[in-house]
Amino acid sequence: MSDKTFKPIRFIEHIFHVVMVVFTGGVWLIVYIPRIILKQRQINKMTPEQRQSVKDGIMSKVDKVNKANPVSKKIGTYTKRKFASQDESDDDEYSQFADDYSFEAVGESHYRDNLLSIIEKHNAHKEGELYLDAVMQTEPNNKFDEFAVAIFVDGKKVGHVPSDYSYDVTTYLDEQNVTAIKVKAVLGWNASSPNPPIGVRLDFNF
Repeated sequence: MSDKTFKPIRFIEHIFHVVMVVFTGGVWLIVYIPRIILKQRQINKMTPEQRQSVKDGIMSKVDKVNKANPVSKKIGTYTKRKFASQDESDDDEYSQFADDYSFEAVGESHYRDNLLSIIEKHNAHKEGELYLDAVMQTEPNNKFDEFAVAIFVDGKKVGHVPSDYSYDVTTYLDEQNVTAIKVKAVLGWNASSPNPPIGVRLDFNF
């Protein structure tokens, strides 16, 4: 089989099939699954050279899209907003994040290995907390949330902004003309536990 005749299932097609599966109560799987199996069989019959050719073709298209839709890679530096008075705080919809390190990340359990490696790097196992710089970065290709914002510490992903606030944070970054911003973060865990969960909180307010 020529690699030029192989057409991978596009991302938008996957989305269409998933939506149809949901709306048909799973009946659409009889269309979706055979198509995936057929594509996999085509891939299995390819030589390593053909597979590489297909991969190169896909990456070429990705590069063209990136060039046609340039995204600012500038990382902004964040200064936390302070309220001038209690009345101002009471009237603000984000006042719950006024206290230091009160903005909690989510999904840390998915990045536990990254968190453990960061703690190991800083030799902080017995400390129970670790204060570091973090980067909040938009993640427009996230399949679960188009406004997703990932959180990185020491260049490693450690969690996400809660989906309830991802749109607000993405809008805030867009207003700053950046796609990422540096903030202060604290990693916290129970140092007396042999296998504790590790949390991430940010010193951030809109």
